Amino acid sequence: MTSSTPLRWGAAFLGAFLLLAGPVSAASPQPLSPQPAADDLAPGLAVDYYYSFFRHIDELIEWQDYKDGDPGEPILQLDYRVGMDKVLTSEVDNGVGAEISGLIHLEKTGTYAFTAQSNDGVRLEIGGVLVLEDPDVHADRYSMMGPLEVTTPGWYPIKVLYFERKNTSTLELYWQPPGQDGSMELVPAEVFAHLKSE
Repeated sequence: MTSSTPLRWGAAFLGAFLLLAGPVSAASPQPLSPQPAADDLAPGLAVDYYYSFFRHIDELIEWQDYKDGDPGEPILQLDYRVGMDKVLTSEVDNGVGAEISGLIHLEKTGTYAFTAQSNDGVRLEIGGVLVLEDPDVHADRYSMMGPLEVTTPGWYPIKVLYFERKNTSTLELYWQPPGQDGSMELVPAEVFAHLKSE
């Protein structure tokens, strides 16, 4: 894993973008109910791997209908830019799909902005709402920013679908919480968790 330079966008630019882009979905994200106790949580996000040379996130979803995933080591932070090396916490470097799931703690109300840098496809859902996607084969690039309006602080279900077809792999998730100005930064590890029972 490597750390990346924060993405720098001023508040005026971000506000204009969110106004023009609008929400990916009009639905409100739903927090986990009931909220988990601290003792029920383990660090990072759970991950299941699927091994095939996907070309689109929809192919990964279809694959999941008839193939169980192989559990991998939890992913502590979505901060992977590894080049031609093992994909995420898997043991292979090509032909990997992943369903990454768990919880994200959103402690402020207001509009969060998210973007992902990926190679290849990625789709992000939080609280049952599609936040962003860049679903096909591509070199390293940032997705369009996705806004998420949060009205209730707490733990929210998060699901990331991702695949790497061949050659290099990248998966980084950035955010700008409400009231923060200047830059989008990697979503910190401490806001991710998964239920110990998963």
